[in-house]
Amino acid sequence: MDMVEVPGTDGPNLPPLLDATGAGGTQVNRMVREQIELAVREALGGMVPRLREGAKWNAMAAVLALYGGGALVTTMLLLIALVAPAWVAALIVGVLLVIAAAIVRALAKSRTHPEPSHVPAERRGVESHRPG
Repeated sequence: MDMVEVPGTDGPNLPPLLDATGAGGTQVNRMVREQIELAVREALGGMVPRLREGAKWNAMAAVLALYGGGALVTTMLLLIALVAPAWVAALIVGVLLVIAAAIVRALAKSRTHPEPSHVPAERRGVESHRPG
């Protein structure tokens, strides 16, 4: 067999690409893995800093929205406290927030975990393959 010259190596001192011991196969695996890693680094290289910057701005927006939500909850409490005792106002706002959280949780669950009737048979697991 002829010697194979692989770019970035010592040249013709390498064993044949696929010799009887399989050492050539491990070299090919390593070379392919390195090429894939290089391609991924090149493809994602410019994207990572942009994603990091976007994540920072989104985090700042989330913190500001949290404080804004707190201010709105306080406003609701103070408005209700004008016509009812403060503890009643706090109770009303607390119950409303818990109900809103339950609704959002139900919506999130329905969108992330479909009902079994909507799941294809091949993804349902063993239950769909039992004799009926």
